[in-house]
Amino acid sequence: MKKLNLMTDVSHYVEQNIGIFHQKRIESLDNLKLSQVLKRKNPYLFKAKYVSTAE
Repeated sequence: MKKLNLMTDVSHYVEQNIGIFHQKRIESLDNLKLSQVLKRKNPYLFKAKYVSTAE
């Protein structure tokens, strides 16, 4: 197996793929709905942890 040169190989890979990564993140945020986020929250867990504010 060929040894990785972290400075060149990894930076080259990141330069090639960072745009695709961020584009996918932006697309998922564009499609995000408040109702989807609220479905994943458990209000009973907040009560059990005594969380009463958004902080």
